[in-house]
Amino acid sequence: MLPVSEELKKKLKKLNESLRQLYPTTILNEQEIRRNMSEIGTFYSFSKWENDESKHWMNGRTLVGVDGSVNSTKGSQMRTLSVFQALAKGTLGEEAWLADVYTPLLNQEIENLGEAAREAQKRGALLSQLEMGVAEKAIQDWNPRAIMMDGSLLHFYIDDSETWMKLAKYAEEQDVYLIGVSEEISTHGLVRRLYPDYPSWSDRDLLYGVLQVGEAFEWREWSPSGSQMWKMAFRPSLNPLPIGLDGLESQREHCFDLIKLTYSLTPEQGRGIPFWLDIVDNQVRVTDPLVQTMVEQYIDPDLRYRLLEPKRNERII
Repeated sequence: MLPVSEELKKKLKKLNESLRQLYPTTILNEQEIRRNMSEIGTFYSFSKWENDESKHWMNGRTLVGVDGSVNSTKGSQMRTLSVFQALAKGTLGEEAWLADVYTPLLNQEIENLGEAAREAQKRGALLSQLEMGVAEKAIQDWNPRAIMMDGSLLHFYIDDSETWMKLAKYAEEQDVYLIGVSEEISTHGLVRRLYPDYPSWSDRDLLYGVLQVGEAFEWREWSPSGSQMWKMAFRPSLNPLPIGLDGLESQREHCFDLIKLTYSLTPEQGRGIPFWLDIVDNQVRVTDPLVQTMVEQYIDPDLRYRLLEPKRNERII
């Protein structure tokens, strides 16, 4: 076993006790939670498509999964090189890629915490733009039935509302359905509305194990005004943590079909994510070895050592 100080062990035990006080094993009755939720929202139950139902719904068109990935060289926020990739992958064999690189070193900005936070925001926005770019290419080139995007559609709206509105309008015009799939539900509005005495909780914590497999819950206040989207929490597998689903309000009449599609593509024993998105994620992911290899191949050694190599890499042990 690795050497660990007694002080660290004590600190961890104390932290565990503090977390247990905030998140006890049983604090609220599941039926009480459901009863309170039903007063402000709606529960829906779904079954998976059988036999040729999904094939009939797809009507010969492809399903596209969209995901993106970013990774950076190690070092301070202002002395990194970030590598971006986005992939749209269709179930009929189609692929569209977009990529970019970025470093704050070209901006000649002063390094401070505020700038570091802004740089992280820039990287997030750039990745969103690439993902929206490959989604647009998919609509233009393949005319898919639906596009399943990794993450909430709302974050595209937040990162670049102008580009998002153009993509949404294009999808509507081409009769292509958009759905966002979020691994994590990061909102707090539901728990604050129903249980304001638990300020440390998130909606994710409240919904843990509350939904049945194949069950969704919609609370309209999850969708900010102006976003023109619907949003639901959905449990598509045995995993007790629900996922978040959202789509265009203009396509609401098709949202149940999109949820059934998501459900049908999700392994019962899995973590709750449609397998097609996992395939896209695995293919597009920018790993540490990939970043290192690309930097070593294309950035001159003197520049790499002078600008991008943190001194801790020189440690002997």
